[in-house]
Amino acid sequence: MSYPHSLNPLQRELLGDVARLYALPNVRSAPLNSTLRFGLIADPQYADIDADIAKNLYYRHALQKLPQAIEALNRQPLDFVVTLGDLVDRDWESFVAILPVYERLHHPHAVVLGNHDAQTLTQHLNDAAALPKSYYAFGLQGWRFIVYDGNDISLYCNALNGDDRAQAEAMLADLSERQQPQAKPWNGAVGQQQLKWIEQQLQEAQRQGENVVVFGHYPLAPHNSHNLLNGGELAELFAAYRVKGCFSGHDHRGGYARIGETGFYTLKGMLDGADTVPFAVVEIEGDTLRVTGYGGETSHLFPPV
Repeated sequence: MSYPHSLNPLQRELLGDVARLYALPNVRSAPLNSTLRFGLIADPQYADIDADIAKNLYYRHALQKLPQAIEALNRQPLDFVVTLGDLVDRDWESFVAILPVYERLHHPHAVVLGNHDAQTLTQHLNDAAALPKSYYAFGLQGWRFIVYDGNDISLYCNALNGDDRAQAEAMLADLSERQQPQAKPWNGAVGQQQLKWIEQQLQEAQRQGENVVVFGHYPLAPHNSHNLLNGGELAELFAAYRVKGCFSGHDHRGGYARIGETGFYTLKGMLDGADTVPFAVVEIEGDTLRVTGYGGETSHLFPPV
């Protein structure tokens, strides 16, 4: 288990119950059986605001959709569940409404913080404390799971995050000049310190003979307007180390790409649609990775037969 940026006392005090989002998942010491199985949820994005019907975004419906997904996941023998970011869309009170829903989840829960989460957190902290970093790793016997923080270098950082926001502005300007599609203010990047930590985790996993799975909010591939600002660099790194799979949210349309022996999976957003409840269960046994989609989520089998 590794969490190199634990909350300081002031951050913990200001965040209150929301600080639990930075806790490492309480996973078991070993998988339930020979097949690793975990659940995935992306972008519930709750807010107490009216739906944007033109864009098919139903903010309040998370309080009805998320319990359905959790109930279905509770019925399956899973090692853990990951929410791939954007638990809320805006407003601090949104966390107060959505966190009790997760108390119904019976499985260990790993949280990835999305751009809307980060913006809401920063507004609440109001320059009294820095936006906390949220990259970490956890393990099961023979498996290492790495969570990257795409808000590390972003416009969501505040004045106490050093030059992180300035770095994001410089990266956005450079990408815009080169007409790269991910040059959008709602995207962030992984900073150099985090990149170094990620490669150290990959090297250690390689030495230990561990399989690696990666989770993040911002997609790394295929290349589009929702990618991590430096997603190409990270995608190449994960492919070079033959990561089993990389899972993200953020792009509510979903998506899939393959680089070398690594599959990059983007889950559909739960926010979209009045009634659809997309989520997935991933099973990995040997060299086979199977994503079973529910509620409109796409299923995948890798390698394809």
